[in-house]
Amino acid sequence: MPQNIGTLILAAGLMFGVLGVIAVLSNFYTLNIKDKTVGNGQHGTARWATQKEIARTYVRADFTPQLWRQGKNLPKEQGIVVGCKSSKAGMAALVDTGDVHAMMIGAAGMGKTAYWLYPCIEYALASGMSFVSTDTKGDIFRNYSSIARDSYGYKISIIDLRNPSRSDGFNLLHLVNKYTDLYKTTNSLTCKAKAEKYAKIIAKTIVMAGEDTANFGQNQFFYDAAEGLLTSVILLSAEFCRPEERHIVSIFKLIQELLAPSKVKGKTLFHILMDTLPPEHKARWFAGAALSSSEQAMASIMSTALARLNAFLDSELEQLLCFGTAVDAETFCKEKSAIFLVMPEEDPGKFFMVSLVIQQLYREILAVADENGGKLDNKVVFLPMNLALCPKSTRQK
Repeated sequence: MPQNIGTLILAAGLMFGVLGVIAVLSNFYTLNIKDKTVGNGQHGTARWATQKEIARTYVRADFTPQLWRQGKNLPKEQGIVVGCKSSKAGMAALVDTGDVHAMMIGAAGMGKTAYWLYPCIEYALASGMSFVSTDTKGDIFRNYSSIARDSYGYKISIIDLRNPSRSDGFNLLHLVNKYTDLYKTTNSLTCKAKAEKYAKIIAKTIVMAGEDTANFGQNQFFYDAAEGLLTSVILLSAEFCRPEERHIVSIFKLIQELLAPSKVKGKTLFHILMDTLPPEHKARWFAGAALSSSEQAMASIMSTALARLNAFLDSELEQLLCFGTAVDAETFCKEKSAIFLVMPEEDPGKFFMVSLVIQQLYREILAVADENGGKLDNKVVFLPMNLALCPKSTRQK
């Protein structure tokens, strides 16, 4: 027994000796990182890039807007302007050509718009990139919409939430209506699939409303079923409604009317409508979760969909949402296009529309890219100023 205790003591001594050697070799530091002095990289390292690193990372392009607007000396590389170099020969822009995110933070009046956003827009126009820009004052579209159209040949869409009656249209259902009409005339399965895909995108954008599904908790079923119901009604509207009635406000009216009880016990008018469709009709399939639920659950699902659509019931917004679309996602990706979003800083009730348009456009761009092997033929860029004013979206990264 005493011999075993001696062995344990010897092993413990060796262990502490090894730890002591490690402590000495690590410059007498303990294993607690908080005990280390600041500046040894325990919180990361950063330094200014060298001139060689800048030259290797960024493309240098002559910044000559006067020539660009005449169609001369146009840059071939597409990207975001992150800096500039001035010399006697003129101004050169440093352009990041990668697929990157960039953030500009600064106090009011420091020149974020004039010295960063305007050069980025000018370079995007010269290099042929489609872009979306948000604006609280309306200065950006007043200064650049005519230049983009007249000097660079861009398609322009001005979505003016401050003055919706003077805004270009943005019908959320535009692509669904377009491909439904094409399917009717060509009987193309591709067109039918695209109409269904865009209907699902719209429904998801409206139901999610920028929220995280983890926040839905036990109500997850009702939101998922409401998404399917919205997809179903959007497809029905695109197929059977008159052209002037195919918009998001009509979807609200349809669901509201179909929520009413029918003469058949235990069935709403929505059940009766679905029963008139062929068994293979996709509108019935998308509404399957709602149709197979109890009467009380069905009412909750339809009420959830109505609650999400309630934000669109605005006489001014209807002037924007219920008519044609100047630039849709497919045009935006395939042709030189610029979308100017004007959000009134004094009316926070309309900020949700900015988030909605950006989310909708983003999802549709992803769908276009998927059809093209996961990439776009032409770069697109989002330049959202004052985006922090808008409701949080889980898609913003």
